[in-house]
Amino acid sequence: MAEKKKTSTSKPSTKRATKTSKSSARKSATKKTSSTAKRPLFKTLFSIFWKLSLATFIAVALYFIYLDAKITRQFEGNKWQLPAQVYARSMTFFPGQFLSEQEVLWELKRLNYTAVNRLSRTGQYIKTANSIKIFRRDFEFYDGLESAHVIELRFSGEKVASIKDKFGRRLNTARLEPVQIARIGNDSKQDREFVPLDKFPDMLKNALLVVEDRDFYDHHGVSVFSILRALYTNIRAGRTVQGGSTLTQQLAKNIYLTRERSLVRKINEAFIALILDYRYSKDQILEAYLNEVYLGQSYNQGVHGMGLAAEFYFAKPVDELEYDQIALLVAMVKGPSYYNPRRYKERAMERRDLVLRLMVDNKLISTKEYRASLKRAIDIAPMKASLQKSYPGYLELVNRELKQLLPDQEVLDAGVRVFTYFDLQKQTAMEESIKASLPYLERRPNTKELEAAMISVNVEKAGVSALVSGRDVRYSGFNRVLDTKRNIGSLVKPAVYLSALQLPHYNLATLLDDSPVQVTNEEGKVWQPENFDHQYRGAVPLYKAFSHSINIPAVNLGLDVGVDKVANTLRGLGAKGHINEYPSLLLGAIEMSSFEVAQLYTTIAADGEYRELTSISALTDSVGKVLYKHKVSNEQRFDKDAMYMTKYAMKRVTKDGTAKRLNLHFPSIQLAGKTGTSNELRDSWFAGFDQNTVTVAWIGRDDNKSTGLTGSVGALETYIRYLKPLNPQAIADTRPPSIRWAFVNEQTGKQAPPGCGKVIQLPLRASEFKPRPECIR
Repeated sequence: MAEKKKTSTSKPSTKRATKTSKSSARKSATKKTSSTAKRPLFKTLFSIFWKLSLATFIAVALYFIYLDAKITRQFEGNKWQLPAQVYARSMTFFPGQFLSEQEVLWELKRLNYTAVNRLSRTGQYIKTANSIKIFRRDFEFYDGLESAHVIELRFSGEKVASIKDKFGRRLNTARLEPVQIARIGNDSKQDREFVPLDKFPDMLKNALLVVEDRDFYDHHGVSVFSILRALYTNIRAGRTVQGGSTLTQQLAKNIYLTRERSLVRKINEAFIALILDYRYSKDQILEAYLNEVYLGQSYNQGVHGMGLAAEFYFAKPVDELEYDQIALLVAMVKGPSYYNPRRYKERAMERRDLVLRLMVDNKLISTKEYRASLKRAIDIAPMKASLQKSYPGYLELVNRELKQLLPDQEVLDAGVRVFTYFDLQKQTAMEESIKASLPYLERRPNTKELEAAMISVNVEKAGVSALVSGRDVRYSGFNRVLDTKRNIGSLVKPAVYLSALQLPHYNLATLLDDSPVQVTNEEGKVWQPENFDHQYRGAVPLYKAFSHSINIPAVNLGLDVGVDKVANTLRGLGAKGHINEYPSLLLGAIEMSSFEVAQLYTTIAADGEYRELTSISALTDSVGKVLYKHKVSNEQRFDKDAMYMTKYAMKRVTKDGTAKRLNLHFPSIQLAGKTGTSNELRDSWFAGFDQNTVTVAWIGRDDNKSTGLTGSVGALETYIRYLKPLNPQAIADTRPPSIRWAFVNEQTGKQAPPGCGKVIQLPLRASEFKPRPECIR
């Protein structure tokens, strides 16, 4: 019984133990399950966070690498599309030069030099009796840098007597920096003039840093302290006087980003600033900023950089700015449109004065300089006409040559400097001549709607020095000098006479037949030329037939010499187009542009040496490396004696021939030239030259109707008005050894002693000269 009881009593206990065991197991399982459930969720979240962080880090790193590559490629390459800067010829001086004081003063005015009583810095000059002392600016010419220095020019009449330096030592030569005549832009609509950091005045750099980023040399591209300090300064001032962005951030925004106001742009701006600061020195960044900062608008071109802004607002180089002018440029950084001194002078002055106060507070200027600067009114230079529209005819020629010399657009967009033969004084005189002469000529009956084309060439270099392509001198459309081809009329006659004078049996005294002539071609058509006055003179000396532009003697001479020989002479003088070798060629039945005519007459003026015309003397890149230099080709194509006699006859044209009006206006100056008129007075031409310059003038109508003007009435009037304000130099030909002067009887065409009838002194070949000629009547 006892065993049974024990047994029976032990069973419930086992059951309870089992139940307890199962309950514990369930609890343990529940705990295990709960723990197991919690652990994967934490691990999952941690894993996701870790992976996202890694992905973000990799993405940011890759983005930094991308930005770094993009930034370095642009920063170390061409940061900007720089315009091609086009310069006129530089005025050069040498003792004995035919150059007046007034011409030099005119040039100094165009270069914005200031007349002073004492020279203290570049850009100044002193005028005294018979002398001009100039403190010339430094300039990077295509043949090297010339530092700023003082030169003194002394004059004797219309000539340079001597040149001295500041120590009184004599110089063989000196020159001024050239006038910039154009900035040929690009698709970027941005204009800037690159200036190296060391060329910016220290005052400008320091003032900019005080106002915009005084911790520039201490931070790493982004500065929290600058942001906090700007906030504090603005609260104290009661308005925004400082920005929180560093100069590096501003540069990043200006070069690489848009002006969009967004968090993404600000983050990009900070990233780029950090990369710039890591990659480049502070000076490199500051130089880029000074050349990048936007400071206004010139027509459709943005004005970028302190260098161009100094020229745009004050018409002077950046290193000649006064303290108040520096303060104004720094003030405008905050908002070029809002503080535009041309539109909002009071607002701009208030901001300028604030900058001046910051400058004196930071001991950049003294209290005395501060007060003096405050008193100065804002004096802004008048806004010039767009340089691209100033001389459209000439710049069209430059553009065409530039594309041939530098076909690579990337090179053109990298700040090419173009040195030309452009002469601003001649260009101005030419423009004024056309503006005055066309209305004057249109007072004549049946003379209206005249157009004009005019070009001048430097004989020595064959450089085009001035060009006007139409009545509207600022019109940039059709270029009549380059593209209008018209019959040249009697301008062809020098080629006819030169062809003959190269032959031994012709000279200036040779008698030519002036009587009616008929020419029948192979098709049986008859050509019967006439003299302009419908008169015939019988036997006429060659020089007189030439100087009076009589048609029939020229035709007879050309037929005797051969039309093919005349065509070859034209080619030798520089004609490149097709020439129809018809008898009518002898009276100018050939179409040429004014540019092509100028080429012919330049060869004549250069005594038969062919020199191809050009407008460009040299090209350099933005740092002064020479990309091209014009080499004058002196190819002698004609005999010296034939050229000497031809030029003598052309001098007679201006003395007593068809252009004798020139002698009335310039009686003491020996000039040469030739008038030309096409059929029915459609074209009026004159081609003339002095010692240095060939000029071709054309007047006509675009519809090719009659102008009612001969060359001696129309184009010659324009040429006379062109020469009036200039200082033309008389032709001083050197007589070749093969030429002797002799008296010639005009009736016989033979050499004769003085007093033997009507005689005239003419240049003849030495081989024909007779020491003791007989008098043959």
